[in-house]
Amino acid sequence: MSFERIIGQQRVISILTRAIKNQRLPHAFLFHGPEGVGKEAVAFELAKALFCQEDLIYCDHCRDCTRVSQLSHPDMIVVFPAPKQPKNEELQSVVQSIVKNPYYRTMPWATPSILIDVIRNIKKTVSMTSYENKGRVIIFLDAHRMTTEAANSLLKILEEPLGKTTLILISSQMNLLLPTIVSRCQQLRFDPLHWKDIETALIEREQVSPEQAKIFSRISFGNYRKALELLDENINDRQDLMIDILRKVLLPDQEILLLVEQLVAQEDKKSIKDLLQFMLVWFRDALVLDLLPAKEDFMEKIVNINRLDLLQKFIAEICIWFRANRL
Repeated sequence: MSFERIIGQQRVISILTRAIKNQRLPHAFLFHGPEGVGKEAVAFELAKALFCQEDLIYCDHCRDCTRVSQLSHPDMIVVFPAPKQPKNEELQSVVQSIVKNPYYRTMPWATPSILIDVIRNIKKTVSMTSYENKGRVIIFLDAHRMTTEAANSLLKILEEPLGKTTLILISSQMNLLLPTIVSRCQQLRFDPLHWKDIETALIEREQVSPEQAKIFSRISFGNYRKALELLDENINDRQDLMIDILRKVLLPDQEILLLVEQLVAQEDKKSIKDLLQFMLVWFRDALVLDLLPAKEDFMEKIVNINRLDLLQKFIAEICIWFRANRL
């Protein structure tokens, strides 16, 4: 039953499973890779394997596995970036979001950090015997958000690990970590998820229709968190806005500038970024559809299949213009 809840990442799971079976786990891991690919989810599943009462990998139903899932195990410490004086309800909202879905952690603060006081408290904790004498697991979410002082303090724990303590650092921006921290961890790279894995997860876990799951999975670019965020948006409205913008790209420069100003005024940065991603997929679909042999089935290859008529018109009208005016 090990790692059944993880989406994709078979290479990572194989490495960890082999290390667990051979009892050759390092004292410190660095899980690195893009956002939304399951680094946090794998960290919690690994914690189950280290605490589980019944099985070498883990059973996922014993008291220890359950407490890890609920983030209530006394010997598991989960560290995440927060402001210096966060509100208790904000902290609880983060914890509950992880319990509900480790792929979709809430982030109520704009620029949180992992502060040195947090590391100092951890150093005090690891200097004492664990509550249940099975060692400890300390998971650092967004480890790259440690302040310099916190990172230097953590370095001392990494250099002189105490007892049966396993540290798991998780980062989507490994380049922001101190090289000395990186060098003292066993690195495990997480790759973007395959769109088919995301599509399957959306259908099975979120009850998304196959048609929409196909679109969301492709537009998410290997990021399951992104796919979940897209569920809260009206996909048709996003597509309509994107198509309307594309129709106006041939306007005079002054009108295009006015259009851009209006878009910036009406949409936030995240929405504009989403629109650009929608455009990337739209152009990709246009290229695929234009280059496919007429007899070839394109149903499995086109993302915007719900806008096939418009896509074909786009190819016939706008793509012809680009070809005629290319340098």
